[in-house]
Amino acid sequence: MEILQKGKVLAIDYGKKRIGVASGDIEMGIAFPRVVIQNKSLPYVLGEISKMCKDLDVKMMVIGLPLSMQEDQRENRIMKDVKTFVDTLTATFKDVEIALFDERLSSFEAEQLMSEYKIEGPDDLYAAQIILQRFFNKLKA
Repeated sequence: MEILQKGKVLAIDYGKKRIGVASGDIEMGIAFPRVVIQNKSLPYVLGEISKMCKDLDVKMMVIGLPLSMQEDQRENRIMKDVKTFVDTLTATFKDVEIALFDERLSSFEAEQLMSEYKIEGPDDLYAAQIILQRFFNKLKA
């Protein structure tokens, strides 16, 4: 897969209850926390993501893939849920490039960040930001 050289990107930290969303620009390489979407229903979530895609002229979505910490990388239930969600995104947003990206320990890192800066609320928002920043950093490497 060839990665875009410029354009807006959304990062999504998928969860059964909440979905964290961050955004950034590939050229700038800086991720910003955006919003937490309550995972009320698939149509609701897709509607919220669609609004952001239109408002920001999104060219790419980076979806956090919850890989196992084990070496064998066996697929778990959460990974299956994320892959099903990605299949729906791919079918719905045909003009947006979609990439899976390793999200291991992003929630832990988000909790550390929130604790350090005394931020309250769900960590999903900052986990999405961390996923996207890691993605940008890997592009620069």
